[in-house]
Amino acid sequence: MLTSEIDNGGIALLTIDMPGRSMNVIDWAFTEALREEIARLAADPQVTGIIVASGKDSFIAGADLAIMNGMTGPGTSPATASERIRAMTDAFRALETCGKPVVAAASGTALGGGLELMLACHYRIAARNPKAVFGLPEVTLGILPGAGGTQRLPRVIGIEPALPLLLEGRRLSADEALSLGILDELAEPDDLIAAARRALTEGRVPAAAPWDAKGFAPPGPPVTSEAASNVFLFANAKVRASGHRNYPALEAILSCVYEGLRLPIDKALKVERQYFGHLVHGDVAQAMIRTQFFARQALAREGRARADKDGALATACRNALDAEALRMQAEGMSPAFIRNAAEVVGLSALPALPVDAALPSTDDARERAALRPAGLRLLRAMALAAAATLDRGDVASASEADVHAIDAAGFPVWTGGPLSLIDTQGAAEFVAACRADKLEVPVGLAAIARDGGRFHSIKEAAA
Repeated sequence: MLTSEIDNGGIALLTIDMPGRSMNVIDWAFTEALREEIARLAADPQVTGIIVASGKDSFIAGADLAIMNGMTGPGTSPATASERIRAMTDAFRALETCGKPVVAAASGTALGGGLELMLACHYRIAARNPKAVFGLPEVTLGILPGAGGTQRLPRVIGIEPALPLLLEGRRLSADEALSLGILDELAEPDDLIAAARRALTEGRVPAAAPWDAKGFAPPGPPVTSEAASNVFLFANAKVRASGHRNYPALEAILSCVYEGLRLPIDKALKVERQYFGHLVHGDVAQAMIRTQFFARQALAREGRARADKDGALATACRNALDAEALRMQAEGMSPAFIRNAAEVVGLSALPALPVDAALPSTDDARERAALRPAGLRLLRAMALAAAATLDRGDVASASEADVHAIDAAGFPVWTGGPLSLIDTQGAAEFVAACRADKLEVPVGLAAIARDGGRFHSIKEAAA
């Protein structure tokens, strides 16, 4: 997993190469091995510098999400998740404060925890690899970078350029990462390790992070300045407009950066861990991780990942959406109100209704408050249609129904899909709400509600 070689100049080459995997990932065994090896190299007087490299074509693909086991489920709490992720945070911090200059030499892709590890190094070089991408995509799974990403990235490149990367999970090419200042240097693949050695021998790599020096300030306006306040205000407005408060990770990331940059790095990392713990324990993160990661991986292995926009599931969900929207219109709701309600809950495919004037923003709190219940009613109708397709065998599994409903019918990602939405609310409560809406409940779902069952197992939900 980890091997170290010390050359005649005292430079230690620490190579990550996880056996049996096409890409390196971070798990608890790797975290512990890294902590122990860094402690050993730090204590070795022969070592003058450290290069962290990969034995594979990529650097580190991110964290192995199997580490979520033990963070959630019966007997755990947000504090449990916060304390568990601390092992990774502490290992990276040990690397950062080992007293020796450390260079990250990335042969290829570094995502999530892989980029967080690079950010904890004092100098970052990447190979000119057209396939390599760099980023912190945790927000796409309903969580935030929990091993220093929300704190080190803005300290490296500044608040304004860091926020979009954190809030969108955007992936950068090596050239883009270099232009932003995330990388310090690019090298030809066959010169990567030599370039890292040159950076160390030429004295270009400090033995400490800049934020550990007294008086450090991130690039750009200080977090306490009016200019920075305006950046946060704009980002917050954009988050609320696009996410409609369906994605807790968006607001958590903003708060995490805002609070953390006012603190020394160790206290800031604690703030990050606390936000991480609360997000991981939330329904949205659990649903998104299950569907967007585990279910998609499983379907890809089975060759069932591709959704058919004209297939039975997508057609049934769209028909149910349109039918329920027409029923709501017959009850006196305007087409614009119904479409706005659909947008509020995150439907990317709006119901087909006669177009009228767009519903203007209003100061009427009652009208605003009515949008979300109306939107959830639309989701319930679609979820019933998805459950019926599973009953008929039009889809092979609950996971397939969830993934394909998101991809082909515009079901909101934050729910994890229609059957995940039912599980999150609880089948009995969901069925009661549907019957109150006078919606027909499929036989299979009625049985699940009666028996206290669910579409996804508890273990699967807590993965």
